[in-house]
Amino acid sequence: MNFKKSILLLTLMIVATSFIFAAGEGEYEMRIGSCMSAYDNIGMASIKLAELVNAKSNGRIKTSVSTDGELGNERELTEMLRDGSLEVTTVLTTAPSSYVGELALFELPYIYKDYAHLVRVLKELMPYVEELLAPYNMKPTGYLSHGFRHMLNKKRPIYKVADMKGLKMRAPNPMYVGMLNALGANSITVTWNEVYTALQSGVVDGMEASPSLIYANKFQEQAKYLSKTSHIGGSVSFMLCKRWFDSLPEDLQKIVLEAIDEASDYGFKMLLELEEVAINKLVAEGLEVNEVEDLNEFREKCLSFRDNYVKEKGPSFEKLYNKILAVE
Repeated sequence: MNFKKSILLLTLMIVATSFIFAAGEGEYEMRIGSCMSAYDNIGMASIKLAELVNAKSNGRIKTSVSTDGELGNERELTEMLRDGSLEVTTVLTTAPSSYVGELALFELPYIYKDYAHLVRVLKELMPYVEELLAPYNMKPTGYLSHGFRHMLNKKRPIYKVADMKGLKMRAPNPMYVGMLNALGANSITVTWNEVYTALQSGVVDGMEASPSLIYANKFQEQAKYLSKTSHIGGSVSFMLCKRWFDSLPEDLQKIVLEAIDEASDYGFKMLLELEEVAINKLVAEGLEVNEVEDLNEFREKCLSFRDNYVKEKGPSFEKLYNKILAVE
């Protein structure tokens, strides 16, 4: 049985189990919703979490998993969690920024040195983020990632910041606009589902994303050069419904948290494997992949933008920003 079929079968088995057993006295239901694919490392980590909780709780917590946006997009899943109609979801750490604005800072450029540092930041700051989100019935836990993002474009390879000059690059929101402008590019706001046609028609020369997302969306068909700028690391959390978690007996709370740590480790392992596979496939399809000459040059160009962005947003942003920067 191939890898994808194995994952799909595991998902169906977990979902089926959840329907066979209705949560009875002394039993609890845990539904996990993710907008990511079952074959993405985040979806895989969600499936692993359900498997672990089922096993560790000896059936006292009945789990089910819905991936591929079956229950809604990231915003909808976050709202379901807040109103208590969902127990667990996987979302970008920045997703609840509509409630707590400063959480957007977890997506600042060059805020993470590498994957190990990203994990340390999430682990050390999770209690503070949990405090910020408690009034909204959310309990963030775990440490996952979509991967580091790189620059893809159809004009030329990017080796130094000067190579960014004049490139029309897709930007999803004002933070990305500021970053791209700081690097000398011309930013153009384009929604995710319009990126392929924007590249095809020349509305933009390029975009940025992780290798696995680029491959999954076939952007390599419209752009030839991928430069490993590693400018933004996508941090993701297992987000729990706080009221649901607080309703669990202490021993089951411990089981859930232990399972989340194990599922997070598994998710990172799968991320590294999938990234390598994606890069190899992209190269096989003709994409030219290059390292930049000096990553610090790119980082330095973004520092003033970062500092000014945070200062303009006010004290709550500055407080979280300083906490992030303090993590070695």
